Amino acid sequence: MDMADGRVCGHRSDVLPEVGLVDLDGDTPVVAALRAAVMRHRLGPGQHRFVQSPVSTLPRADADPNRTPFAVVHEGAAVGFGIIDRDGQLREIATDPVHSVLLRAFYIAPRWQGRGLGRAACVAVPALVTAIVPHARAVLLTVNEANPAAYRTYTAAGFVDTGRRYLGGDAGPQHVLLHTIGG
Repeated sequence: MDMADGRVCGHRSDVLPEVGLVDLDGDTPVVAALRAAVMRHRLGPGQHRFVQSPVSTLPRADADPNRTPFAVVHEGAAVGFGIIDRDGQLREIATDPVHSVLLRAFYIAPRWQGRGLGRAACVAVPALVTAIVPHARAVLLTVNEANPAAYRTYTAAGFVDTGRRYLGGDAGPQHVLLHTIGG
């Protein structure tokens, strides 16, 4: 995994496809190209109910110093997007918000879905979090109860259902999932 000029955290496995998570806060030609590619992504049918497109989420991340946007890269192509948030609704869902981050706005573009890239990216998230928020000990996310495919992807990647629910989502109740980092 060699993405010159960008902070890259990746995952390599005999089972999962190779992906890199590239921090989009940089000011390099590689980051600029990935940002442009992500902005061209369109969500699949029904996904708008659960996630907003980067056309709206990337500018909000750029304006918020607590958010770090990233691209999911596979074979040189931006295949997905997400944001690491050091604030968000952490006070509502985390038992230790100071040492936690929130994975939000995460998706894999429709043409790349069904190949294990979402799971591979989620497996790589803790390494990216460690690189950008060294004191973080947990990654949390919320996933809508009406989105079982996403729930299966997250849990297959090592996220654990906390048993708590987040009720502040626009599309209904959400599971709160957790992935611990380090020992």
